Amino acid sequence: MKILLLDIECAPNLATVWGIWQQNIALNQLLESSYTLCYAAKWYGDKKIMFDSVYKSDRKAMLKSIHKLMDEADAIVHYNGNRFDIPMLNKEFLEAGMPPPSPAKHIDLLQTSRSKFRFVSNKL
Repeated sequence: MKILLLDIECAPNLATVWGIWQQNIALNQLLESSYTLCYAAKWYGDKKIMFDSVYKSDRKAMLKSIHKLMDEADAIVHYNGNRFDIPMLNKEFLEAGMPPPSPAKHIDLLQTSRSKFRFVSNKL
């Protein structure tokens, strides 16, 4: 079984706002939506860490490289990936005209941590 360990980092949404407290931001105030800046991944049991970013490659090339890895994986391990990383990547694959990666088992370590332990905080 090929197990991919995966993490992404994203740029923030950018908007024009008039204040700093309790702002409701309309879509017409949004200047730029959040997008994936980079990823780091490795195959479980392998020492090689794979990395790509929009600063190293163009955005589409970076998305193609992460898509290829996800496509090859039987399982993907992430932290808060079920709620953030995977939906974010799926949105970007769609916007780039790419199909969804092949189905894989997702192992979200945040969900595992919350269900098995009672930490004050689950931040890494």
